[in-house]
Formats: sequence, structure tokens, C-alpha cells
Amino acid sequence: MKTQGILKAPQAARILCGVVVSLIAGVASADNAAPAASPLAIKLAPETAHKLENKWCSACHGWNGISVHPTFPVLAGQSAEYIVQQLKNFHNLTQDDRAVTHETMFEQWMINITGIRRTYRYDDAARNEPRAWDFMRGVARDMDEPTMQSVADYYSKQPPIAGRPAKTGDAARGKTLYVEGDASKGLIACQMCHGPDGHGQGPIPRLAGQHADYVKVQLQFIKSGLRSVDQMQALLANLTDTDFADVAAYVQSLN
Repeated sequence: MKTQGILKAPQAARILCGVVVSLIAGVASADNAAPAASPLAIKLAPETAHKLENKWCSACHGWNGISVHPTFPVLAGQSAEYIVQQLKNFHNLTQDDRAVTHETMFEQWMINITGIRRTYRYDDAARNEPRAWDFMRGVARDMDEPTMQSVADYYSKQPPIAGRPAKTGDAARGKTLYVEGDASKGLIACQMCHGPDGHGQGPIPRLAGQHADYVKVQLQFIKSGLRSVDQMQALLANLTDTDFADVAAYVQSLN
């Protein structure tokens, strides 16, 4: 999906950009210079991107991008290019791109914030995932590309979360799958794209330190087609939930 033009910037961005443009316009008028550029073309200052992160993102993704609940991915240290692409995807999300579930957005928000649910199962997560997409669409729909880039730059420069043992999964076996792959299951080594240290590159996400529960569920989503990542779906076709749990345990242990 491609971003369909630039919509209105978030309120904080509009206020900041309005002040900046007013100042630039005043100088340009005094010096008989060309008109100032559109405010939507001005990239937010790092401190303003930090304020947006505090206002919008930290409730779910944690202070400085380190979330405390595995429902929400860790963003600290994540590739800026990957974050921007995901925000663009949410910005352009349409009703046709998501499945219909029974939860309202408010109910999903309460589940995500409180962590109260019967169990953290794939069935529950799959049922709620499209509502999480709707929530993120609401966040991203008014973000222009410079704002997305500023927020992504902010997160990419935050100290990443430290690796730690997972509660489930065999990290030693997960390392074998991650580093060597499994030819019998059609799996190439994960490190070929995500890197030997799990740090990712460009549009390929960082996995090191990511919540194991989040990684496991996302792998299940990709295999089932709920999350569309064509190049990975074929690689995961013959893997089991145990395989996913083992790989997820390993990547959570990485720094």
C-alpha cells in the first residue's frame, strides 16, 4: 500500500510547524526571499517527537518504547525504516484489509491496557488482532510522513531492551532453528535476514529482546495468513507452535 497523500498533521505538530513557518515567513518577507515551504514538509524536532511519543505511544509501547506487556511490541532500538513502513500501512488500512471480530475497539483497548483476559492464547489474540490494527489506524491516520519519520527516528535511537530468559520455549533449540534453519521443514536460517544478532536491517525488523509471546503469536499470524508477509509465509508453512515458541524464546534472550 502507498500513502495516499499527506493528511493533516497531529495537533502538536501543527502548532509547532505553524510557529516555525511564521518565523520563516517573517524572515523571508524582510529579505524579499521566496515563500516558506509547506509546514507539512518540516520534520519535527527530536524533542517534539519525544512529546508525541509520551502523549500517544507510551500508554501501550511503554516509556521510551519498552513495553511491559507482551501484547505490545518493544519499539526501542527498532529500525526506523521498519517503523515508518508499519505506520504507513496503518495509515492506509481499510475495512477490507481486516477481519470482522466481536470486540469493540474500547473493549480491545481495555484488554490491552489492563492485561485482563481469560488466557493469552492464539485464538484470543487472533480474534483481537484486527481491533489492535483499528486502534493503530486511529493513531496513524492523521500522521504525515515527516511526523512518522521523526517518531521512528526517536525510537530507533533509544537503548534497546536487554535480553532475558523466556518463561516458555526451548531457547537452545530455538538458536539452532534461528542460526541454521531446518531443511526438512523448508526453513532457511532466520539470521540470513534478521542478522546473527537479531538486530535486523532497514525494513527487516529487529527481533533481539522482543517479547517472546509477541514474536510467537506474530509467527502464528503470518503462517495462518492473518498477517500478510508473503516472503515468510512459505518459510513457516511446516513449522509448529513448538518451533515458534523455541525461536521466540531464543530471540528474547538476545541483546
